[in-house]
Amino acid sequence: MEKFPIPAIEWTVEHLDFLRFSQEYSRILRERIPTAASVVFYTDLKDLDTVVPEGVRAAAADLFALGDADREPVIIAPDGLLLPFVTGRRQVVVARLSGLDPLVVERVAKDWLVEVQAVAFRDFLTVKRAGIEAVSGLCNVTHLYALLDTPPETGPFHLVLIALPPRIRSSRDAFQNARRAAIVLQGFVGDSGIVHHLGQCVFAIFLRNMPEDEFSERYGSKLVALLKRDGFHRVHVGSTSGAGESLSKAAMKQERDRLMSEAWAALQTAERRGPFTFCDYRVLAHPERHPLFPLSEGLIRRIRRKYARSRQFCLVELAKEEWAGTRLADLVGRHIAPDICFADAASVVLFLEGAAGGDAYRQIIELLRTLDRETGSNLEVSAGIATFPFADFHKGEILANCRKALLHAAFFGPGAAVEFDAVSLNISGDIYYGDGDLSRAMAEYRRGLVCDPDNVNLLNSLGVTYAMLDRHSVARESFKRALVIEPDNFMALYNLGLGEVRRGDLHGSLKYFERALEVYCEDDGLEIRKDLQLQLGKLYCRLGMFDRAYPLLLEWHDAATGLQQSGPALRYLGEACHGLGRKEEAKIWLQKALQFNELDPEALSLLGLVYMEAGEGHQIALALCDKGVELNPDNAASRLRLAKVQMACGQLVEARYSLMQCRGDKRIMPEVQVCLGQLWLKLGRKRRANRWFAKVLEKHDLSPELADMARDLMRN
Repeated sequence: MEKFPIPAIEWTVEHLDFLRFSQEYSRILRERIPTAASVVFYTDLKDLDTVVPEGVRAAAADLFALGDADREPVIIAPDGLLLPFVTGRRQVVVARLSGLDPLVVERVAKDWLVEVQAVAFRDFLTVKRAGIEAVSGLCNVTHLYALLDTPPETGPFHLVLIALPPRIRSSRDAFQNARRAAIVLQGFVGDSGIVHHLGQCVFAIFLRNMPEDEFSERYGSKLVALLKRDGFHRVHVGSTSGAGESLSKAAMKQERDRLMSEAWAALQTAERRGPFTFCDYRVLAHPERHPLFPLSEGLIRRIRRKYARSRQFCLVELAKEEWAGTRLADLVGRHIAPDICFADAASVVLFLEGAAGGDAYRQIIELLRTLDRETGSNLEVSAGIATFPFADFHKGEILANCRKALLHAAFFGPGAAVEFDAVSLNISGDIYYGDGDLSRAMAEYRRGLVCDPDNVNLLNSLGVTYAMLDRHSVARESFKRALVIEPDNFMALYNLGLGEVRRGDLHGSLKYFERALEVYCEDDGLEIRKDLQLQLGKLYCRLGMFDRAYPLLLEWHDAATGLQQSGPALRYLGEACHGLGRKEEAKIWLQKALQFNELDPEALSLLGLVYMEAGEGHQIALALCDKGVELNPDNAASRLRLAKVQMACGQLVEARYSLMQCRGDKRIMPEVQVCLGQLWLKLGRKRRANRWFAKVLEKHDLSPELADMARDLMRN
């Protein structure tokens, strides 16, 4: 019988809670200990050493090293205290209280501080009970509102809403989807933010102290791609940002409601855009700031009247950083006829009758040089040039093409002049893609291919956009077209590899990934190579090629800095070591994986199997494997590991049920059949056991080790 999907919660205070509830826990300690000005929690001695005086570092080290009974508060003269707390998993968190009245520090009794520790710890648990949502184990909406009512005053913060609806609208699938989403999101966010489950498979992430460029990179297309790759049916992300200012209580509530409404509006926009999309509210709220925002209506009408009867012409948009359009127009107007220069407060556009692309480019370069000579300096005026006729563009599109060429020119630095071409459309498509507007990005890439049908960058960009729109067959064709033109194109090989993983063709994916790694060069980008290494290492593990997986994953791990960056490889390093028979090393990697993500079902079940095989306690092994299946009941590999541990514990009926639930995964079917044979042997049913072993030996792609095991069991 399958367990109820919401287990009873064993309430303990854990390491992660000191991040999630840091504001509440700090307030509790400030209320309990008079005059404490600030409270900061430390989970690592290295971080604590940087803020305590040298004379107390040895005592601080003892807090992390000694047994539970020996962890007493440490007094830091003249105005500080260190209070240690031991979590449910026996990890130590030290609270550093500073700014106390020196008289309080001088007269405080350690017995009283120990009592304060115990009472505060009970208060911590009460706060956690009120702030956790039972289905996912994440913080709830009440906790999110509390955070927004008291945002950090250290600077801007970000709020992200994520909708991950289940594929099947059944109660079982909804519960399982929410638990799986919680695991993936918590692993992605790590210590950089706090993840919440708001209900109906809508999640929120509250992020403190994250630079704007890092936020834009991680919480847009990268987050959507990660969740899509992890098998979620639909992914929609909406985000907004707050200033983190100190406001009155009434103003804070208004700010809270505004931020929630903005993130919600962005999420609704993302849902309308496609199956895998994102949107930042700031783009919706300020369309005039968008780099592709059109010129003013008045300026457009004046330019249209000028080119209405022209059969060949060129438009040029000029721009200089921090200069208004009218100021630039005054300077340019001294050297050209007034009837071909159009300007408003923001823009300057030149009309060149009868000019072709090359002629216009030469004229503009000469004009810019003239301006430099007149002013005696390098003005660095940039120019975007677009001509008519060009490809299949009609007259009304040429003005927008000028802007796209101007954005193209920005890649060469201030003062560059660029003629509109297919690359300009690639750049404008990338801008729309970066905004989450995939339909407009797709349109730009397709127009670019009209200009240059053999442009492999456009083919790759279009293929990625098709994939995000769930149009995988046309995405695959786009990548294959790129390979026909450039057989060693890294991005096409990499993207085809990802597509084959999604289709379930692991050997096809392996071919593309290995070839991509062979042809990689530095121009392809270091980040994409790192991702390829990780994907290839994971693929080797799925195919049982552990001797290839281990060195690749170890190289990836060693290149990462800190647990948060290296975390995604830890479980697979443990799996590779287990597959190579290095059980002790596997145990270390898997324990690290659970430090990174304590709810990783694969790491839990594999660690349980390692404990069982090492003889380190069958009951601990059973509990870990059972938890792994509870978190992800549809994972056949976790059920197989549970069955092995159940057989070792003598739970043969339960083991048979677990094995019968593994039948959907063809990759592990031979191993399942061997286990079924072993189970019937334990039950004294030799003939029935041999039938299972015979089924295993009928398979053509059987590993030599499994074949030998089946033959030995049949003989014995």
